[in-house]
Amino acid sequence: MLRAAAWLVGSNVASQALRLLSSLVLTRLLLPQAFGLMAAVQTLYFVLVMFSDLGVWQSVVTHPQGAQPKFLGTAFSVQLARGVLLAAIVTLLALGLKLRALHASFNADTVYADAQLPAMMLVFALCALLQGAESMHVATAQRALQTSLLTRLELLTQLAGMVVTISCALWTQSVWSLLAGAVTATLSRTVLSHTLFQGPAYKPCWDQASLREIIRFGKWIFLSSVVGFAASNGEKLILGGLLAAQAFGVFSIASLLLTAIVGVVGNLNAHLVFPGLSEALRSGDATAYKMYARVQQIADAILGGIAGLTLVLGNWVVQFLYDARYAEAGWILQILALGLVAMRYQVLEQMMFASNRPGWVTLSNSFRALSLVLLVPLGYAFDGVQGAVLAVVASQFSGWPVAIVFKLRQGLMSWKSEFVWPLSLLIGSATGWLIHRLLHLFFH
Repeated sequence: MLRAAAWLVGSNVASQALRLLSSLVLTRLLLPQAFGLMAAVQTLYFVLVMFSDLGVWQSVVTHPQGAQPKFLGTAFSVQLARGVLLAAIVTLLALGLKLRALHASFNADTVYADAQLPAMMLVFALCALLQGAESMHVATAQRALQTSLLTRLELLTQLAGMVVTISCALWTQSVWSLLAGAVTATLSRTVLSHTLFQGPAYKPCWDQASLREIIRFGKWIFLSSVVGFAASNGEKLILGGLLAAQAFGVFSIASLLLTAIVGVVGNLNAHLVFPGLSEALRSGDATAYKMYARVQQIADAILGGIAGLTLVLGNWVVQFLYDARYAEAGWILQILALGLVAMRYQVLEQMMFASNRPGWVTLSNSFRALSLVLLVPLGYAFDGVQGAVLAVVASQFSGWPVAIVFKLRQGLMSWKSEFVWPLSLLIGSATGWLIHRLLHLFFH
């Protein structure tokens, strides 16, 4: 597991370095409005993705028969059907946005009123079809913790998209360069999923027993994915209807910087913690509980420390990396950094999934989603963008009561371990303050 963790951390460092490099180049070629438009398109698309998620790869990873050809063939069929359905829905959404724009249904100053948005959405219909054709070898590799192959897949995909995006941006200075890169990355991932992994090709089939198992597990994944998206990305959906494209673009840049950390945590959870806990549970609860406690403490120490550093140094990060057009992203990054602490219970959510209790994740995400829907508009009404950003962070902590109840009921609570994250946050903040003072003396 440690070797797999090293591969994942290394790949994520490389991935985030590529993403940062791409961001630094593109922000000098494109206006903030371009990033606002792209963020709006991605948010609307991911809403549809979550509303059609049946947890196919999670079923392959967790089910005892997940490596059997019939199960994999059925999973592939479900994924293909979902891709076609998703492409059709995206097309209808694009047409709906066009009609609403013609009738001036949106506030003219917001992202959703932009005339380019419907055509940009149509491009993502192609992405849906390509994602549906992705090979089941990716899911089996996650089940077997083949992190080196998965790492190669992710980096090659990202590199292809980045090269095309930057090349098109140099040529056109248009938001369409971002879409060209997105399509290229999706196409590259699908092609590589069929060529990079060894083993027999899994052909689509319909096995009723396998289909029942996928649907049984998938109904909870579906609910959890819908509310999970609303809980983790719902603020973008809401802010897209409140902010102009430029302000939304600046917010997206701050979110992108934080994604460098969130992405590492998410990938470790999906590709290492979840399969590892699933395997440990097959060996017995005691083994899994011990593994969970160790991973949770590590996550608390890392997230708390990074949150403290970013809380103090966020403005410096933006000042060093971007020009004056993106200066407002500094204070936004500082506030959003506190949300990293709320992410600590994502480790526990992997335990919920691995132990076939996804309903708890759904409940936790529901609290966060409801908080976003209520607090973000209120925060914006009282204090503009700053109030909305504060509301985003506050809502991320609303699922903690559910996590605490689950830990108490399952015998996972260790009050001694609960002090790891505040201590790490304090140390990170103190370290950040010292660096801030040194930078202030040097540059001022």
